Amino acid sequence: MTTTVVSLPELPTGLEFEEFISAFLQVGGLYIERNVIDRGAEEVLELDVITTDYDSSPPEIKLLEMKAGKWGFSEIFKLRGWLDYLNFQSALLVVRKGRTNIDFVRNKAKTLNIDIAVIDDLSKAESALNDFYAISGVDKRDVNYWRFSYWLERKLLARLTHKKKSGTAKCHRALEKDYYDISSGIFFTENIVERGEKLYEVYQRNPRISAKCANEMSGGSFDDPADNLPKKIYQETYYGCKYNDIQISTFVEHRARLSLLKSAVDYILYERAGITGKVKRHIKFIGGKELEIPSLTFLPSSFISGLKKISKHKYFHRYPIFWQWFLWFFGGFILLDFEQEEYKLMSEKTGIPVEEIPNALSVYDIMFPLNSSWFMDLNPNTNIKLLRMHSVPFMGVGANVRRLYYTSSYEFDDLSLSKKYTKSNLVNWNNLFVEVLSTH
Repeated sequence: MTTTVVSLPELPTGLEFEEFISAFLQVGGLYIERNVIDRGAEEVLELDVITTDYDSSPPEIKLLEMKAGKWGFSEIFKLRGWLDYLNFQSALLVVRKGRTNIDFVRNKAKTLNIDIAVIDDLSKAESALNDFYAISGVDKRDVNYWRFSYWLERKLLARLTHKKKSGTAKCHRALEKDYYDISSGIFFTENIVERGEKLYEVYQRNPRISAKCANEMSGGSFDDPADNLPKKIYQETYYGCKYNDIQISTFVEHRARLSLLKSAVDYILYERAGITGKVKRHIKFIGGKELEIPSLTFLPSSFISGLKKISKHKYFHRYPIFWQWFLWFFGGFILLDFEQEEYKLMSEKTGIPVEEIPNALSVYDIMFPLNSSWFMDLNPNTNIKLLRMHSVPFMGVGANVRRLYYTSSYEFDDLSLSKKYTKSNLVNWNNLFVEVLSTH
């Protein structure tokens, strides 16, 4: 079976520069949110990157703006306005090109709580960013695979936008709206409980959206109730590794679950820190009178129960970071031939001790309970345990991570694998990953 390949640009510009910097921060141990848009009545602003440091209590949030081309005081003043609008404390402007009066500009920006990092030499990105974040020992291989992951996300969303504009399927319009609400719409809701409520509203609007999309793909109506993918589409998606709408819809669904998990962790952390404005819930009645109600009143009992369970885990505060890595870097699966190495690698990348990795992996079953586990074992023919209904191109990212870490030749053929189809599954996932990145 032939393995297909694709390469990153050596000199990233524009969005690729943003992804390059984001990857460094991701590998440095931060939770990353990118391309957050406030539409409102019209598009007000687009935030390049928001970082959350879960080693701080409460979590420290910082805004980043990237400029690969010309920049000046207009960008600084714009950032200051965004800080006021968002009620954030500080921001970092990352630029490719310095200025002759850079010290003067930096000093002026500093009075506005804005730092400036000049990265004219990409090989020195780590040291430049380390002045503003406590990151060190960044593995350049991880930076590259996060760049691949971001690129993949960008391609999937571009395909969704194209399909929405060029077609009439309800699936594409629903997915685009869901993704915006999940990734951007909730961000501008400061109260964490209200964020959780809005996320569940998205789910209630289109429950099991992948099944509804598959129903429409099969000639049925998107509006009809649907619980599972039709057998033919399931086989095309997961056995045939076909680039279809399900690869997009499953990405959106897991993105929503990650947002809910982050809301749960944030709620626990801010409540423990006594920052009541983030977690108290009020209802305003006609006439302006407010009534405080128990914070979690309108959230599902499964969410409340799950929140209480994970709050007892020693490293729950790093679960948003763990699941960002597990979904979009490790591909949502465990290669059982290397199970101990897998746990060690996940521990190194996410800051959760090896002995706590099983607790971290149990979170989906705790927060989003199914009749069976979220994980399925592909035995007897494949020695892989994977997350149900994941987006296969991201499984391709994970396949490449294993090739990189578990061989000296970086070849799939040199992975020491058991079971008949283990290698072919990894190769097929890789090939779909390459196909998505190669599609115009």
